[in-house]
Amino acid sequence: MINLIKAEWFKLLKSFPFRILCLCNAASLITTAALNFLGSKGSTGYETLLISLGYLLHHSIIGYIFAAFFLCDEFSGRTFGMSLSCGVSRRKIFNTKVFTFLAGLLFLFLIYTGAVMFVATILNGFGKGFSIDIILLLLCGILGEIAMGSVMILVATIVKKAVITVGLGIGITYCLLLGKTHYLQTGIFPYIKYTYSFQIEQLMFWGENFSLGTFLAVMFLTVVIVLITAGFIFERAELK
Repeated sequence: MINLIKAEWFKLLKSFPFRILCLCNAASLITTAALNFLGSKGSTGYETLLISLGYLLHHSIIGYIFAAFFLCDEFSGRTFGMSLSCGVSRRKIFNTKVFTFLAGLLFLFLIYTGAVMFVATILNGFGKGFSIDIILLLLCGILGEIAMGSVMILVATIVKKAVITVGLGIGITYCLLLGKTHYLQTGIFPYIKYTYSFQIEQLMFWGENFSLGTFLAVMFLTVVIVLITAGFIFERAELK
């Protein structure tokens, strides 16, 4: 399986769409620099880190585009079927794709978060001394990205079509955002507090209204339940 992962990762790094997504993430450097330069009081690196992690759900749009060409194209391009004909088990195929996709998504996440934090720190300083909180915050961001990635894998496995995956992914993202806003305004549907999307946005309030225990529990359950479901569907999917 290690050789399969190496081959997938090499193919991913050579992929033109993936390079474009990397550039889109790096473009946040220019945006952040402009906002900090034009603003009367730019954000520090730490403040920018909190904001970027809190807005992580918006980053899922790029993630769904990634899922569309990395996962859905494999269904339409018969790559999965070719792997099966070569004697590779469905479980190995699925696990390899999941590992490589999540690694690529985390790579995009680190570019996205690292770029804006780096620029803000250069312009306005980090604004906070080093502490274990910073490490925990970054680890929570990584876990949140993995939870989002798991949902992307499930959507792509069910839909199998690139365009529909992107459209449905964007729809899911904004429905979750609207659901959170509706709950905060009306208090209706309180269970939305236990969704991965709501908890990810709570990262912005680290040290105030943020509960580390709740966050970890929601992310862990999301990853486990969603990936088991996606694996179950993939095992029974028709692969050309």
